[in-house]
Amino acid sequence: MSVVTLPSDAEAAIASGERPGGPGPSRAAILQRTFGVIELVFSLAGESTTATRVFQRGALRARFPNGAAGQPPEAVLLNLAGGLTGGDRLDIAVRLQERAAAVVTSQSCERIYRSPGNDAVVAGSIRLAQGSRLEWLPQPVILFDGARLKRETHVELPSDAYLLALESVIFGRTESGETVRSGALLDGWFVHRDGELIQAECLDLSGDIAATLAKPAVLNGNRAMATLRYIAPDAEERLSQMRTVLGAPEVVGGVMTAASAWNGIMVARFVAPDSYVLNCEIARVLSAFRGRPLPRVWSL
Repeated sequence: MSVVTLPSDAEAAIASGERPGGPGPSRAAILQRTFGVIELVFSLAGESTTATRVFQRGALRARFPNGAAGQPPEAVLLNLAGGLTGGDRLDIAVRLQERAAAVVTSQSCERIYRSPGNDAVVAGSIRLAQGSRLEWLPQPVILFDGARLKRETHVELPSDAYLLALESVIFGRTESGETVRSGALLDGWFVHRDGELIQAECLDLSGDIAATLAKPAVLNGNRAMATLRYIAPDAEERLSQMRTVLGAPEVVGGVMTAASAWNGIMVARFVAPDSYVLNCEIARVLSAFRGRPLPRVWSL
């Protein structure tokens, strides 16, 4: 887990309104920046999993709602800043000890606002021990016009661990008539199993995002997308179940879906015209695949 530390001259400059390294006022020096760090460690105690370490700093917080009896504990992440813009950074680490099970989600969609020129950064680290089970189910990221986001998630797990992970992105709020015309999104996932890299995937969008999203091979004019990963010993066996739930690769309620599996990894893709349609389909698919509803914070 990385912790962002400001150099002493920058801290003094922010307090005084002067430019770091020299005199004189600077608008950039006095802009507030959001920094947040959180580390969650879950351990098995008897037959139940509990959070044995909760380290939180800056804008990131975690809450643990009461769950149903016999179900894994839920952790809900909150960004107290209410969104991110250029120069902001969040570091999130989730660790599961041997045979532990947990669900991690977020209180609401993460909003990425117009940037003055640099990136908002979200760094994720997921590490699972033998026999552990994690459901990583954050709510979507919403990119506004001119936003810049660099997000990178690293996963380490053994061959007998189970990970169900969702990542979704909304390009503007269609109900508010917003269009994302420009900006940047660099979104990477890197998965190591038993020390071997088994998947590396990076989405790189920049410049005229509206024109790129309009291409048939990208989103064909749609405004919302999601990727669901299931990395587990039975991933390939459950592909037929996932395809049945998805309704084959057909358009369902305006959502285009498809799924494939290989080498202990199953990946399902979703493309939708807007966030509401996408979230409804995600809730339907995940509820069927998991055998229970999504966390209550996902209420539509």
